[in-house]
Amino acid sequence: MIQKIIEELRKMPKAVYILAVIVGIGGLTAIYRLYAGLGATTNLSKGYPWGIWISFDLSMVAFSGGAFTLAAIVYIFQKKEFHPAVYPTVLTGLVGYTSVLVILFMDLGRWDRFYHFVIFPNVHSALFEVSWCILLYSTVLVYELSPVFLKQPRFRGLNRIIKKMTIPMVIAGVTLSTLHQSSLGTLFIVMSNRLHPLWYSMILPVFFWMSSIGSGLAMVIGGSTVSYWVFGRSLNQKLVAKLGRYIPWILGVYLLAKIGELFATNELNLIFNSGKFSFLFILEMLIGVVAPTILFSLKSIRQNRIGSLLSATLVIIGVSLNRFNTSWWGMQPVEGYSYAPTVAEVVILAGVLSGVILAFTLVSRYFPVFEETDDNRVTPLVKDEIGAIAAD
Repeated sequence: MIQKIIEELRKMPKAVYILAVIVGIGGLTAIYRLYAGLGATTNLSKGYPWGIWISFDLSMVAFSGGAFTLAAIVYIFQKKEFHPAVYPTVLTGLVGYTSVLVILFMDLGRWDRFYHFVIFPNVHSALFEVSWCILLYSTVLVYELSPVFLKQPRFRGLNRIIKKMTIPMVIAGVTLSTLHQSSLGTLFIVMSNRLHPLWYSMILPVFFWMSSIGSGLAMVIGGSTVSYWVFGRSLNQKLVAKLGRYIPWILGVYLLAKIGELFATNELNLIFNSGKFSFLFILEMLIGVVAPTILFSLKSIRQNRIGSLLSATLVIIGVSLNRFNTSWWGMQPVEGYSYAPTVAEVVILAGVLSGVILAFTLVSRYFPVFEETDDNRVTPLVKDEIGAIAAD
């Protein structure tokens, strides 16, 4: 047994060990943060109660939107050809949400009371709704991914039950995701005095939800290319191209809504005369909306593995810029306060990001996450399985 473990460890890529070391350093720093408190380990203050951790969480939640988007496409809209991407995407969503929960735990001043929202509900708080939805949706993701861990014949009966409940669980997951993706935007509606008008809007929940769909699809497209390089398995590029066709429509509607909202509130002129805020806004729109909308509109780009990856990366960068702008860079300065992350904040964040990559790599290595992508087609067995789920 020990010999097998040693042999397996020797077969591991060197990057796995590097990631493990970063996770370890981040874990030790996290323990120190919990012991010493926020004041001793972060630069958070009354003027800047949220920093790089919250901006990261908002980005990760958006990126994890591919799980509910693809599940809806496959199981609700019956686009069966995309089924091979379901398990890798759900795994991405699960490790993404896990990282969000870890960082939220780090960000709590009274981390020992993290469970209080469960037993002391504040139904008037947007954070209460977000907390419950993320907790419940993470449970749904575990459920959707469970067939990957239950492939053995002795779990055949349990698998039948899971398959019968897949459609209701997918509907629940889509509902929960819609609620918390949009409610994250609700958090900033009460910050009209701090958030610059280029990002502040009464329909921020709609903007957050729409951008999460676009970034979720971009994660599926980008992940298919990365998995091709790392695991030697991927979606057929024709399927990737089909997914890419949705993105110009989503981003196009988002852009029209964003510009239309600024026009309706007589704030369109702020795009060009707001100093650094203008620069950040234009950069976000050009990188994350305009450029990928044009690129994904081109058939030659969608059908090219590198082209689709670069276009998807632009969407991901753009959504990340939007979340950082909304929660940090787009905030009006407060006299007497400033914020820049400490080394501890950055190290903990690096540890969590490394943990996400490490967890995805190890699960994909030892469980059949990519087994349906071997021939890059939906097999008859998978078609029958989806049909049976829909029939039930």
